[in-house]
Formats: sequence, C-alpha cells, structure tokens
Amino acid sequence: MKIVDLRSDTMTLPTDEMIEAIVNAHKSNRFGDDVVREDSVVNELEEKAARILGKEAALLVTSGTQGNLVSLLSQTYRGDEIVVERQSHTFKFEAGSMASMGGLFPKPVEGVRGYILPETLQEVISPDDTHYARTAMVVVENTHNYAGGAVITKNQVDALAEVAHDNGLKVHCDGARLFNAAVALSVSAKTLVEKADSVMICLSKGLSAPVGSLVAGNEEFIHEARRTRKRLGGGMRQAGLIAAPGIVALETMVDRLKEDHENAKLLYSRLRNIPGIEIEEPDTNIVFIGLDNLPVDSLELSNRLREQDILIYGGYGTRSRFVLNRHVDREDTLRVADAVEGILKVS
Repeated sequence: MKIVDLRSDTMTLPTDEMIEAIVNAHKSNRFGDDVVREDSVVNELEEKAARILGKEAALLVTSGTQGNLVSLLSQTYRGDEIVVERQSHTFKFEAGSMASMGGLFPKPVEGVRGYILPETLQEVISPDDTHYARTAMVVVENTHNYAGGAVITKNQVDALAEVAHDNGLKVHCDGARLFNAAVALSVSAKTLVEKADSVMICLSKGLSAPVGSLVAGNEEFIHEARRTRKRLGGGMRQAGLIAAPGIVALETMVDRLKEDHENAKLLYSRLRNIPGIEIEEPDTNIVFIGLDNLPVDSLELSNRLREQDILIYGGYGTRSRFVLNRHVDREDTLRVADAVEGILKVS
C-alpha cells in the first residue's frame, strides 16, 4: 500500500524536470564557486527570485532557518529585541538561534491567527531609554504554520509595517510558505512583501526543490546578508546543484499549490463532523485537529495511522497536524479521512 506522508511539505521529492535541470547545467559547464559569485545558475536563481519578490536583490541560503537568521543578524545589533508572534517559527522552532547566535532578545506577543495586530506592536515597542533593549524589528510569518497555515493579507502586512517603520523598526517576513499565501489570495508574492524590508522563501517545501531557501531585500541588505551567511558557514561552492532545481520550482511549482489547498479543505470537510473534534477550516495546505475532547492524543493517533501507512508527527500533546503536499492526491486524502474517522469515532 502507498505510504501517505503528511508530516510536512518538506517531505516532497524533486521532480524529474528538476533532476534534468541539474544534469543540463552540468553539461553546459555553468557551475562555479558561488562564494566569489561565479556560479551562473545561482546568479540566475537569485535574479529571478528578486524579480518575483519585487526586491533589488536576493541571496541563496541553505535553509529557511538560516535565511531567517541571516535576515535578523544583518539588520540588527547584539542586544536588540525582536518582536515575534508567540507561536511563530522564528521563536519556537529555530533552536533559539536569534539569541544564541546573534545576542538578540525575542519579545513574543499574542497574535490573532498568527498576525500581530498593529496596536499590539505599538504597545510593546520599548521606550528609548537606557534601561531597555532597543526594539529593532518585527517578524511576520506568512503563512503562519502553527495557526494552521493562516494567510496574512497585504493590508495586514502594510498596516503592521506602517507602525514598524514609523517607529524605526525593520520588518522581516518569514515567507517559508509565502507562495501558499499568494495562491490562496490570488495575488502576486511581491504584493504581500512590498512593505517588508526583507523576506525569506523556502524552495524545499510545497515547491518540492530538494534543498535551499532565498532571502531578498535591497542591495545594501543583501550585501550584508552575504557576509552574515559566510559567518554562519553558509558560503557554498558549486551551489548551482541546488539552484538549478530551485529555478524549476519557481517556474513550475507555484500554481499547483492550489491542489494542496483543495485537498486540505476536502480533509477538513470530512473531519469537521467528528464529535468532539476541534478543527478550523484551512486557508492553505495545513490542517490542525484538536483532540482535547477525545480519548486519543497525538502520539496514539500517529501510531495508529502509521499502522495504515499514513504518517503524521506524534507526541505533541493533543493537537495533530496534517500537511497536504504534491505527493498526496485526492484519493489519498479521502483514505486519510476514512482512517482518522475510523480511529476517532470508535475510540
């Protein structure tokens, strides 16, 4: 039986076209040393990403976590504080890197479905007083993973950015799934980050590239980001091996994200009527279910689904996440719904 892997969209494998792109770039002798900017494939990817995101320049990095850290370190000073949503990836799931690596102080605040309200930001900006750390930046996560793949609209980003910029703060967008937000809202990705000073996008989630993320912003930021990447050991040599499938990802994999969103809504429609379940209609490709009112926790649900060749992460209390991706089609989604219903309705 086919294994249906819903643990994350990071589990997606590269397409045949991506592998062919690597081979063709090699045959064309396009690889070089990216540290000295001599890999033409990387240069092409960075230029393409900058255009798509509406920024002056972009930089290839190894991962989303590295991209976020590069963006924070390149625009702040040690001892600064960073306003983050309390369930955000930069705060909860990046091993405390902003503090341990950058000496930055995260200031977590409560958001509304992952969005920091402008009035909340205004309230938490520290006074310009020597007793306080300098508030230097606010981070927007779009889509917001822990809020169930919730989208942050252009108007929301712009309103938050207005307060930030009026107070001298930078705005960074953790756009690991930015294209999911763009597809869900039927807008361009650059529209969503027009007012952001920096943005990070992942190639290796729903876009299915094997490795890599990009950060983008103005020329001055990218110049400093390149230095920061080097400090973090992220300077790469023949990185066209990564960039070639990344180009294919940006060119061919964005529009198909709509299929993942449709399957997420299908899964929601099937699970919503289970007595006692806590579930919200998904904006994009992530479905969270709450199990507080059911006799099964996330670990038991994970283990019992694994017996049916369905994979989700377990052991995270009474909430379980299902991430739809290109390897999970409509038939697989219905199979997952049947399995979850079978477990939760008889437990």
